[in-house]
Amino acid sequence: MTALLRQTAIETKLFLRRKDELLWTLAFPILFMVLFGVIYGNSSWSGMNMRSVDFLMPGIIVMGAMVTGIMRTSTGFVQEREKGIYRRLSLTPLKRETLIASHLLQHYLVIIVQTLLLVGVGIYIFNVKISGNPLLFWLILSAGALCFMSIGFALTGLMKTARTSTPVTQMTYFIMMFLGGVFFPNSMLPKALEPIANALPSAQMSTALRQVLYEHAGIGDVWRHLVVIALWVVVSYLISLKVFRWE
Repeated sequence: MTALLRQTAIETKLFLRRKDELLWTLAFPILFMVLFGVIYGNSSWSGMNMRSVDFLMPGIIVMGAMVTGIMRTSTGFVQEREKGIYRRLSLTPLKRETLIASHLLQHYLVIIVQTLLLVGVGIYIFNVKISGNPLLFWLILSAGALCFMSIGFALTGLMKTARTSTPVTQMTYFIMMFLGGVFFPNSMLPKALEPIANALPSAQMSTALRQVLYEHAGIGDVWRHLVVIALWVVVSYLISLKVFRWE
């Protein structure tokens, strides 16, 4: 445990030193929140009982979690694997499993910070009124974070080089973002796409977050969403076991 915490602290310091990555990871979701909040203001889409900005905030929380969970996890690991970092670390006392766990913990902490920043922007700039159980909100956020990181690791085994990691992760990210109810309700999609879109973990997570934040939903209302997210975690983990490579 001490080695894990020490390595997590090191990974966090390295992350804070990479200004471009720090800006992309933390500022990118906030930029979307501000941009769409300014565009839509207090307007609402037809058939919705909430403002557009209220609908958007949970979706952008999911988007931020995907940036860190899918894109940073997969591309970062592939780049370090291609550089031979894990091969060299195998000659040191640091276990590669501890290194991976520290990456995941550091990414999870980043997702928590992203979420707190987005909620702060929503409340203090756009007057978003939220309620609900904060522990249930955290549970959904944590389950989604684990799911996206699991998907990120599954993708690493399918990508041999860092050059191929960018298009693969971006394609996965954009599919989950635009079909996941992030920017607009899935009911606005063509009917043929709705079942596929609703099965995505991004759609399940964004729907569950909205129910908890605005509808006072309890665990009995969102457990089905958590089950679907858990199934994605299991499937992604099993794929990772089949295709994951250290070198």
